[in-house]
Amino acid sequence: MVSIDRFRAASSLFVDAVEAVPPDAWSLPGLGTWDVRGLVGHTARALITVIDYLGLDDPGSVSIDTAADYYGALYLVYTNPEAIRRRGVEVGESLGDDPIVRVRELRDHALTLIDAQPAGRIVSIGGMGILLEEYLQTRVFELVVHSMDIGRALGAPLSVPADLVEATATLAAGIAARTGKGEQLLMALTGREPLPHDFSVV
Repeated sequence: MVSIDRFRAASSLFVDAVEAVPPDAWSLPGLGTWDVRGLVGHTARALITVIDYLGLDDPGSVSIDTAADYYGALYLVYTNPEAIRRRGVEVGESLGDDPIVRVRELRDHALTLIDAQPAGRIVSIGGMGILLEEYLQTRVFELVVHSMDIGRALGAPLSVPADLVEATATLAAGIAARTGKGEQLLMALTGREPLPHDFSVV
């Protein structure tokens, strides 16, 4: 399926970004309060959550219809920014002395689990169900955006495949539409109005 192929490509993009981190750059500023290690740790959670959620029982029914609904109705409502920051730091530290090897292992483990799932697999998130294909779209979003963040932090922006840019931007527009920012984003994309400097859909 398309979302699985994109997840495979996005997770490889992330591995490429991590492989480009020089040995002396892990403590450099990454994003917000994260250093590069913390940013990599946060991004690695896009792989870890796939592994963790596929270890849970299929809830049997869908209560989150789309990837955009995941952000609009769940992630942006129940997520604690401080908890996100802390988990990124913790995962970054847990990657150990060779983060590159560990990230490759997480990528390979996630892909092996995904390949073993039946068609129509539903994953459980906080007691709610979302189709695996829809959930993987949210992971593509995280992997692409934060791989770009890693490249920017290193002063070496990544070249992101056009289909990943399109998928990520499409989901961003869907999130904006569900959170009251859709018209503002559309005006900016069509050159009508500039976006505020702090604008974000997440």
